[in-house]
Amino acid sequence: MMIRKIVGTLWVLVLLNAVCSANSLELDLMAGTESISGGIHYKDYIESGYYRIGGSVVHTDDDDVEYTLGSLNLTVGSDTLAPGFSCEVGVRGIYGTADDGGYSGDVGALGFTGEAGYLFPTDLIPVPLEVFGGLTWAPSPLSFADTDNYLEFNAGVGLRILRNASIRATYTHYRIEMDSGPGDWDLEEDAFRLGLAMRF
Repeated sequence: MMIRKIVGTLWVLVLLNAVCSANSLELDLMAGTESISGGIHYKDYIESGYYRIGGSVVHTDDDDVEYTLGSLNLTVGSDTLAPGFSCEVGVRGIYGTADDGGYSGDVGALGFTGEAGYLFPTDLIPVPLEVFGGLTWAPSPLSFADTDNYLEFNAGVGLRILRNASIRATYTHYRIEMDSGPGDWDLEEDAFRLGLAMRF
């Protein structure tokens, strides 16, 4: 079952890659002991900065906890505020399913999202090291299906092995408040993943 989801995710990434211009495209594929995630984002510059649009899929099957989440996001940002620093804000839609022991429900949210990253200059650190993080929050009025509140925090570090490719390690914390089944319940999960990000 998980293999079919992985193959389906990879097919979506390949199809989106064929549609988007290759000049400003980022692909990432991350995996942990019990989870896998993949994403594709298209970035284009505008007069006041840039916009980024794309999507991602994550699947986790960790003992009693299992969830599959797909998301689409649109952000605007800038990478000219300071050398090596970038930040962006926007909106993100999330939809999927979650199971935790005897509880299960549908996840749905339209949240606020923000990300920031910094690429250390090589004269400060001899290796091209990057750090990044992000937050997505959808309070109760912006949550739907069986979801009352959605919060996702991620942070990571990357090593740019090539100009257009990085090896990355990430940590993501999920806290999803649900109202389904016999009563209210929370899905709270920490996920560590390692993978590769490629830019074209």
